[in-house]
Amino acid sequence: MARSEWGRAAAFETDAGIQGIADSDIHMSRLTGMSPADIEHFRIFTIREALLIIVRCPKRQARYFQGHVPAKPLVVKQKSNEEGLVEMPDGSLRVSDYDLMCVYRLAGANSYEKIFFSGVDPKNPRSALMAEAKEIIRKLNSKVGLQSKIQHGAQDDFNNPKNPGVKPAGGSGRPDRFVAFNLGDVTYLAEPNEARAYYSRHGLHWPYDDGGRHTGGVS
Repeated sequence: MARSEWGRAAAFETDAGIQGIADSDIHMSRLTGMSPADIEHFRIFTIREALLIIVRCPKRQARYFQGHVPAKPLVVKQKSNEEGLVEMPDGSLRVSDYDLMCVYRLAGANSYEKIFFSGVDPKNPRSALMAEAKEIIRKLNSKVGLQSKIQHGAQDDFNNPKNPGVKPAGGSGRPDRFVAFNLGDVTYLAEPNEARAYYSRHGLHWPYDDGGRHTGGVS
């Protein structure tokens, strides 16, 4: 890490510590690119709501802007730069949002029940979410909730040819990274194979083939 970047990270993490955020949440912020406060919120939220939520991580530098720059909405398709930022036509900035992959609720000892988290009409990416999914997003995005608000439903459940899939390790570009919040337990998943193994361990449906293409299966 360059000295200037080390100083930036040190100041950022010192501020998070002053806010009372746990060292473990600050460390997970380094790995994921999510703000420490949002790591804390997801962690506590999944305990309170008995949920398992998996999120695709933004670029690591994005953590400096979460809560200070609005999250990139679904309609903006432009890729973010190394800072996790996108410049809009009017010169304003947007930061990479948190992409939900899936949401499950604890159904019994070591078993989970999927909460369908995409539009009710798979042919229409903007169709409404089901009531339970809308209520979870409302709570996550509440005034005392996430600094960087959830912008859309979960990718795993988007049964549409426009589903972007996942970027595997060994392909062109960097592989996708993920973080799982499971009843307060936070696990960083450095690439899709790690995510697939995590899904398997917890009895979740992994709807991507070896090349990262969405297979259309939702269960």
